[in-house]
Amino acid sequence: MPPPASAGDAAPDVVHHPTRFLRDRLPTGAARAIEVLLLLIPIAWAVVYLFPPINHDVAALMDVGHRWLDGEKLYVDIIDINLPLVFILYAVPEVLARLFAFTGLDAATWMTIAFYVAIIGSFLTCRALTHKVPSLAHPLTEALVPPTLLFLFVVLPNENFGQREHLMFVLTAPYLLHAAERAEGRAAALGRIPTWAIAIAAGIGLAQKPHFLVIPFVVELYLLLHRGWRRTISDAVPWLIGAVAIGHAALIVLGTPAYLTTVLPIIWDSYTHLGEVTWLGVLFGPVLGPCLLALAAFGLLAIFLARTVAARVIVAYGLGAALAAALQAKGWPYHVLPGLSATILLAAVTISQMIDRYLPIDRDAHRLPVIAISATFLILLYFQAALFTPPFQKQRQFEDSITGVLLHIVEQNAANKRILVMSPGIYPYYPLVNYGGIRMTMRFQTMWVLQGIYADCEEYPTLYNAPEDMSEAERFVFESVSDDMERQQPDLVIVDRVAGMPRCQGRVFDYLEYFMRNPKFARAFERYTHFMDVDRYVIYKRR
Repeated sequence: MPPPASAGDAAPDVVHHPTRFLRDRLPTGAARAIEVLLLLIPIAWAVVYLFPPINHDVAALMDVGHRWLDGEKLYVDIIDINLPLVFILYAVPEVLARLFAFTGLDAATWMTIAFYVAIIGSFLTCRALTHKVPSLAHPLTEALVPPTLLFLFVVLPNENFGQREHLMFVLTAPYLLHAAERAEGRAAALGRIPTWAIAIAAGIGLAQKPHFLVIPFVVELYLLLHRGWRRTISDAVPWLIGAVAIGHAALIVLGTPAYLTTVLPIIWDSYTHLGEVTWLGVLFGPVLGPCLLALAAFGLLAIFLARTVAARVIVAYGLGAALAAALQAKGWPYHVLPGLSATILLAAVTISQMIDRYLPIDRDAHRLPVIAISATFLILLYFQAALFTPPFQKQRQFEDSITGVLLHIVEQNAANKRILVMSPGIYPYYPLVNYGGIRMTMRFQTMWVLQGIYADCEEYPTLYNAPEDMSEAERFVFESVSDDMERQQPDLVIVDRVAGMPRCQGRVFDYLEYFMRNPKFARAFERYTHFMDVDRYVIYKRR
């Protein structure tokens, strides 16, 4: 007979096991509903992305792809700093729109649909890998990582949905989790064909920009240190990624040599001067700096307390993504998107594994507390995302935005759907051009070359360089824009009063005044008269 309970002991029927507590207060049906809800909430964002506007940079890339498919020569008739692989990828929506013209869907809609396909494929692959990687095979981690990835793929990008960094992260997320599996010696379990598919998809995403290649360099360097050079050399993944990058380089040299002869000199002469932030300023800036601190904090917890190999790989990926953003030295928000995504993913893995390791619950009883904890974490992510960028703001305000207003004006007054825009920025003319089926009548999409050349007033004694004093890049812009104006005769000329350059000699840079010094431009402009002023833009109409 057991001894009687002392006065200080609690009665046995009063003690509530935490698992029983959750079972009593979270019915099985409610747990399943929460689980489904975590997967369905991103669908709301996905639906809204089908409405205009698409991201302006994405729209500009798609317009280059459109013009390329129409027969214009890349880096000759269309000048842009992006590599040819980027335009191949962003021409896919235009190809789909032409192949399936009977659907009535435009290229912008097909772009969003194509991203959905990539996201679904990446998500399903990542979810399968989550169950295969030994250091991720924990109940809470298996439940938390998939909805977190959906958040990173669909919700976090918001107005940057479709950017090259967004596409890169979607295509490399399976590579990230597969790298953790490779680090733990389980890569062979996946099979050769899936492994090759993961590597090739990652190679395509990473080859878009040379800066991106820092990511696999850091990840593969960690794997080399972790498992030795013999297994690294015999691993097909880094070689396949390298083969894609080398193939892209060969395409540039053999297929688009004008990139090397025309675009690269302009980049060195102008594009590198754009932006007011150094690479150190980006690395320790207001977004990437906190990401690095969070990577360090979560990484230390995961590595030394949870002892998770997968977390080390995520830290390596995050460091590579941070360096890739810093090397671009622009500080633009979408550049830090992969680094931010890696930090959030690391947080999900670290928190889930710390709970699993230090608050152990019987595996059969994990399901209900797992759902509750996952929902709590995701609510925090969605709340933070809503504070950072109000969801659907641009979609709700599109009709009244400057893009919507200018689109209406152009559609009503550009009979031949030809415009010339003189502005330092891509927005709001893109996606105006895409939605209106408008043609930009110059080979440059913006005045970025002039903006870079005239970025520092102190070097110039006069407001505008004389033609004989111009650099090769500036003279090319000065002549080519004038040639295009004379030859293509746009219906409207839209001039941005904000040139994006510092005041020089007490005066502001005026694009129209600058190009009127070219006789060809001046002759062509004689047929134009002032039409209206809208916001910061002056519009001239051809008589």
